[in-house]
Amino acid sequence: MCIRLSEELYQELRTALFERIRDKEPSIRIQAATALSRLQSADDEVDQTDGKTITKKLLWLLQHDPSASRDSDAVNRRVVYLKPMVQLQDFRDLSTEQRHKLLKWGLKDRDPLVRRAASNMISKEWIKHADNNLLEFLERMDVVGDGAVAEDMLYSFLDTRTDIVKSIKLDEPFWENLSTESALMAKVLIKFLKGTKDDEKLDEVLPTVTRLAFIIQHYNDIWQQAPKETEADYEFIMSQLLDIAKYLDYADEVGRRKMFVLLRDILMAPDMPDDHMISAVQLFKIISLDERDFVRTIIEIISDIEELSSFDEDMEMEGPSKKLKLSEITSIKTETGEVDQILLQKMLLQLKCLSICKFMLERTEESLQDNSTLYGVLNELIVPSVQSKEAVLREEGLHCLGLCCTLDKTLGHHNILLFAHCINNGHEQLQQKALMILFDLMMTYGVSTVETKLGGLEELRKLLENCVDHDNAEIQSVTVEGLSKLMLTRMFRDEYTLRMMLLLYFFPTSFDNEKIQQCLSYFFPAYAYSSGENQKLLAQVAIPALLNLCDTYVDLEKDEKMATPTRISDMLADWTDPRKIEVSNIATSNDEGIDTAIQADVAYEILKAIYHHSGIVRKTMVHMLLKMYISEASYQRLDKLKKMTDLITEKKPIKEAAVRNSFNRFVKTLDKYYDAVEKPAEGEAEDAATDNERHEDGGDGAAVEKESVATGGDDPSVAEEESMAATDDEERSVARKGSGAATDDERSVAERGSTAEKNSEAEYAMKSSSEDEDED
Repeated sequence: MCIRLSEELYQELRTALFERIRDKEPSIRIQAATALSRLQSADDEVDQTDGKTITKKLLWLLQHDPSASRDSDAVNRRVVYLKPMVQLQDFRDLSTEQRHKLLKWGLKDRDPLVRRAASNMISKEWIKHADNNLLEFLERMDVVGDGAVAEDMLYSFLDTRTDIVKSIKLDEPFWENLSTESALMAKVLIKFLKGTKDDEKLDEVLPTVTRLAFIIQHYNDIWQQAPKETEADYEFIMSQLLDIAKYLDYADEVGRRKMFVLLRDILMAPDMPDDHMISAVQLFKIISLDERDFVRTIIEIISDIEELSSFDEDMEMEGPSKKLKLSEITSIKTETGEVDQILLQKMLLQLKCLSICKFMLERTEESLQDNSTLYGVLNELIVPSVQSKEAVLREEGLHCLGLCCTLDKTLGHHNILLFAHCINNGHEQLQQKALMILFDLMMTYGVSTVETKLGGLEELRKLLENCVDHDNAEIQSVTVEGLSKLMLTRMFRDEYTLRMMLLLYFFPTSFDNEKIQQCLSYFFPAYAYSSGENQKLLAQVAIPALLNLCDTYVDLEKDEKMATPTRISDMLADWTDPRKIEVSNIATSNDEGIDTAIQADVAYEILKAIYHHSGIVRKTMVHMLLKMYISEASYQRLDKLKKMTDLITEKKPIKEAAVRNSFNRFVKTLDKYYDAVEKPAEGEAEDAATDNERHEDGGDGAAVEKESVATGGDDPSVAEEESMAATDDEERSVARKGSGAATDDERSVAERGSTAEKNSEAEYAMKSSSEDEDED
């Protein structure tokens, strides 16, 4: 249906949209850009205010507003690749960085329609800017600058344009005159054909093993002698050729031996970057007869490198990463302050041996006991490096030792305390490596193994808490990622740690830590919806954590940011919703079952918080209360909720009209469910109450402890309010069912006793929470 607009109305709409693309709200800017993209094909009129057409304005928006292609709405993200970017006169109007970001976001998008739109933009529109010449198109994309993005782009292109795939030929002149673009194209084409199982075309373009070995040798020689201006280009070509070698069939013994000699020479070369060494080790794994043969071959090469005694004064450093690390070496200078070249060479060779050993250990799974040749490199190379005074050698040595520990449980158990010591006392890089190793050991051998060696759960908690509170963001993110993996796999279940992670997710100190935010944004929904037991544990920590976060929000500094308590309560309500577990359909068979009324317990904790607090806490809790799913709660649970709402109405009425109205809506809903639920027989009332206490016994201690932490522990005023609540409960129980008063009184005494028993742990949790807030 086509609607005609008057010229006056069209100009008003156009002007309004021009203003809105500069709005402070990203969602409004994106909607305005979407509308303008539909007008640009029929409107090339220049805006008199800035002299730009609609297309140029959209281009400006993309260059200066990152929200356009990163919007939460898939439709908005897709529009970017359908209209504004398609109608660019030349994609080089965008900077190289902007092109790479745009392609990365589009081709890696979670929505398949966005990925398809980005792919079509490249293969059907942008290719026209290069006269449909694929190599010329790649030249304009700067493949060396960001090879990963260029590879994804080219793979997507080939997947869309199968007609071009059939026309590509890799003949002898092609291999003799490789450029960075043609080398990348050859690698991606072979990878694509391998993935699509197009064996006929693959046999046509893939060189033999012997031929490729000579090609690699040829370009390796050119690279070694290349001037600095072209050195990076030939290094890139070498990288692509080594990747191509991974797709070959090494049944040809002559070709296999030729490749073996070539790879050995590459690893022995003094100036080989890490990327090439990784590829060489991977290729050795492919061409070796078995894993034992692979390990033996690499260890022999390491031994040959260690025995190098000749020194080349023109020897280059081993790549940019090594140049940076060598600046940290302090013991290579003589008394006159000059660099000791012989000692420097030995350190370089030792560092190279450690790197090759690391790449080997990352690709072997055979136990140390079944592969005795590893013990030699462990004792002669790895252990001395761990004991070295130089930080760079200690880091690499510790990494290799950690990999060895994952291959031998006895060795791993023996070195747990060493890794813990490095975490507590090492420099930041060493701490990070040791922490990653410790998590690997827990994943491999179980948390109990590490816990026992460290001296118990409290020591493990203390170690992890120190890492979570670390000033280094990388160490924080490694800790969070490791804990998330352990808890998702149910290898570690701890209420205190879960609460700590919940607080960290919302605390202002981690608001800008993208790694932590991304990890926990996935963890909490996955954890809560995967198991009824997981959701129960999360429900136990939700309200105490929310109380702490409310206090943190009130005390925010001007330059600090965090989610609002209302937003946090929405997320907690969603995570503790038992209906989400049924939807996810991933609850395991050994799960104890889904408690469909778990939010009734959460609602009870919310009501206690409403009774004891006011202000933003009460407002937030009432807001969350309305989201609780209690329709399947038992009579005992609903009865507890009704008693608490009656107590709040009588003793602590809500004064704010809006909040009071929300609270009354919940009371009305509660009354409806309470009247409809089946009541126990009079003779069964006492037994039912006792069964309810047993059902909640596992969580009561924690609940009372958390209430103590949130309300201030043994504060007299709080104790007085609790006493009032208990008295009111007893009186109301006597009026309703006579003998039930004794049960209520026993429960009140049990709760106070539980509070006393848990007092020391509550004080510990309260102290930790106070320290966190003080730091913030």
